[in-house]
Amino acid sequence: MNLGIIADGNRRWAKSKNLSVDKGHQKGFEVITDEVLLACIENKNCTALTVYGFSTENWKRSPLEIANLMKIYLEMCNKWEVLFRKNPVKLVWCGRRDRLNFVLKNKLEKIEKETKNVKTFTLYLCLDYGGHDEIERAVVSAQKAGDVTKFSQYLEVPNLDIIVRTGGEQRLSNFCVWQSAYSEFFFIDKFLPELLKSDIEKILLDFESRDRRRGR
Repeated sequence: MNLGIIADGNRRWAKSKNLSVDKGHQKGFEVITDEVLLACIENKNCTALTVYGFSTENWKRSPLEIANLMKIYLEMCNKWEVLFRKNPVKLVWCGRRDRLNFVLKNKLEKIEKETKNVKTFTLYLCLDYGGHDEIERAVVSAQKAGDVTKFSQYLEVPNLDIIVRTGGEQRLSNFCVWQSAYSEFFFIDKFLPELLKSDIEKILLDFESRDRRRGR
């Protein structure tokens, strides 16, 4: 089972608490690690978590917010590097690799290399990722291989069984547009920093009771 999460609401949560935007992002990514990832790892049927962290469209935000986000991502990676030694998790970075800063890019690729042999659980981190961009890059790869009809083999994220979106919005926002064809959707009114491990546990339990006919 692969659970995807559209991590939304950090800025609105921070505003509601009279905090800076970067404090909202920091709290949000703490929740991804301490609540969401932990709930997924502990569920025997869940084998992967896909996190939509930074989209190809997010570059339109202010340079200051982007710079602070990149610092938070680096802090998050440093924390994960230690955590993954205790709780084996394979990290796969999905998205463009030509626009992130050198230090963050190297850190992500280092963790990928260190965890590549882990078989039990995978964390797909979508940074500088867009569903349309992923498809376009996959088509180019398939063309180079000589068979464009097999472009889906070059997609970075596998199919998603569950998609969770926090923050009250009900749209994909260019997240895994191909992989979401038969996903079960869960929209949560809570902002990401308010999300609890028990919320994810309930979603995983509810998913088991859904009748997934896949067109049958």
